[in-house]
Amino acid sequence: MNSRAGKTFGIHQQRGFWLRCFLGRALLTGLIIVSARVASNAQITVPPPYRLSHLRGIFVDEKGNPITDAVVTLDRDDKTFYSTTTDSSGRFEIKHVSGRYWLHIKKLRHSPIGRDVIIGVDAAAYLHSSLLYIIAGPGACMDDCSAVFTSKAKFEQAIRRNNGQYD
Repeated sequence: MNSRAGKTFGIHQQRGFWLRCFLGRALLTGLIIVSARVASNAQITVPPPYRLSHLRGIFVDEKGNPITDAVVTLDRDDKTFYSTTTDSSGRFEIKHVSGRYWLHIKKLRHSPIGRDVIIGVDAAAYLHSSLLYIIAGPGACMDDCSAVFTSKAKFEQAIRRNNGQYD
């Protein structure tokens, strides 16, 4: 949303991220209800897992501020196999891990993050960098308003957009 639209509609730029999350969830909910009524055989596309050489990441809020002491776990079959917390710069790392896991990150007042990851299993199949850039959405949004990037450029572009700076 540009500043002119913000003035016209009375929406402050800092609230733009929250509004996009709210409207995105409302639109998604409406589409699910409509699609369920139209075709009961509708399929949901699940994104493929992130393939990583090892697990490292940065966890920030929508403004780019680090989120400290967030709990980062790797789960499989409803059991936690590895766990750590983010440091003062929002960084985390879990070393000497191999296999397919559900990456889960939780911190109060922020949406929980959950992503399927494959770590260190097949060296030829690594599709992503070894560093995840994660932007947490507001707590009421759940996972829909959070974003996970493997590209630092796309991550920085999203932070600029959340701060009202458009490319």
